[in-house]
Amino acid sequence: MDGSLVCSQCGQTLEAFKKDGLLGCAMCYPAFAVELTRIFKRLHGATQHCQVDVTKQDAVVALEAQLRDAVAREDYEAASALRDRILVIKSTSS
Repeated sequence: MDGSLVCSQCGQTLEAFKKDGLLGCAMCYPAFAVELTRIFKRLHGATQHCQVDVTKQDAVVALEAQLRDAVAREDYEAASALRDRILVIKSTSS
């Protein structure tokens, strides 16, 4: 996938989404469906939402994957917030 995809509703580009991780509107989901599916699969291990009991360890693993992704995107503000969430969860572990 290249960065030339553009949402017809709001004008958001795939390149901009990859940089800041934010979608512009609900129509961005179908516009970037292929790329979003890849991202969700990599981050969450699945492409469909399912209701499960998440342990603290599972939450930490998921947040650490998001942290690595934020660092790779050089989104250090998001990375810092994710790091803080991980530390809170780990500090409340029994």
